[in-house]
Amino acid sequence: MDRFKTMLTGRTNMLLGQLKQEIGYATGLRRLERQGIAQEMRGFSQTARLHRMTTEQPEQG
Repeated sequence: MDRFKTMLTGRTNMLLGQLKQEIGYATGLRRLERQGIAQEMRGFSQTARLHRMTTEQPEQG
């Protein structure tokens, strides 16, 4: 369940960040556009964490 929650949160942040960027660009609100970039990057880092969780294997020996 933790992997699903992380994936869902990351994808949601990426989507909302892109939406904020587009709205900020269209309306000329630079602050909203920057917030969207930050939120999208947060989503990327969350999905990267998910990929690290699935590829990490405990060392044997």
